Amino acid sequence: MFKKIFFIAILGLIGGCVANTKHPDDIKKSFLMIHKSVKVQVCGPNSSSNINECRTVMTMRSTGSGAVVWNEFEFGKKPRTLVLTANHVCETEEITVKSFDKSFLKHVRENLGFLGEFVINAEPKMTVVDHKGNSYEATTEAWARDVQSDTCIVESSMNNPALNIGSAPAYGDVLFNVAAPKGIFHGNSRGGGVFYTNGLYNGEFMMPSTKGQDRLFAMYTISAAPGSSGSPVLNNNGEIIGMIHSIDSRYCCPITGLCNSPISYGATLEQVRGTLLEALAAIKRGDKILFDYKRINQ
Repeated sequence: MFKKIFFIAILGLIGGCVANTKHPDDIKKSFLMIHKSVKVQVCGPNSSSNINECRTVMTMRSTGSGAVVWNEFEFGKKPRTLVLTANHVCETEEITVKSFDKSFLKHVRENLGFLGEFVINAEPKMTVVDHKGNSYEATTEAWARDVQSDTCIVESSMNNPALNIGSAPAYGDVLFNVAAPKGIFHGNSRGGGVFYTNGLYNGEFMMPSTKGQDRLFAMYTISAAPGSSGSPVLNNNGEIIGMIHSIDSRYCCPITGLCNSPISYGATLEQVRGTLLEALAAIKRGDKILFDYKRINQ
């Protein structure tokens, strides 16, 4: 079963009112496209320059989706904005010298001049872009990550409205999704063009794991593609009830590798709620945040 699922990553006012995001135009204000980049550098003594230095050898880039699930603003302070996305969008794999083949090592020594011992440094960077095209830096160290549900919470600062947490969907409910599949996203000052679609809730299933930790998946007939990872799934009231993180690989072309799937899989309502609670608890331990359980225990 695991081989048939393709994971897709190509990445209010406090004391006032909380915005009710019911209309698609309001939902769009809470959506974010995520840009993830990892700059890979070779560092060490260089025979060409005769100094210890670092040289960039490549920059890896990917695109995902996300949504504002918590926002706090106090007068005179920067807003604190929590963004939900997929864990594999947040994740940066460990990169070492052993990650590369002999041709790369030959290039580093013969062309770049690193003849002695050298190390590989990987510097991740994450930015989020809202519907108006505004870019904001996000933390690369997540407040909460859950590999099993493929959910992640990172922090930014933008004062955009947060999606409310809804109630569990029933089988056959019509649900909605706002995403940036294959990078389809055109933010601008007039409100932008953001991909919005719908589908049905098809229940949950357990995916067996050889490691003994079966994984719970929600299933939707919502079209998704690489770039949809981390996009929110919403009910008719515009409340978040899940998050898309993968598609069925049986809809991928084995020759071109292109994937356009009418079936998508994702995190359940309780998995989204649990990851947000974990993030808020981590923040309270590390850096004070105003907190209201009513906003997530509905």
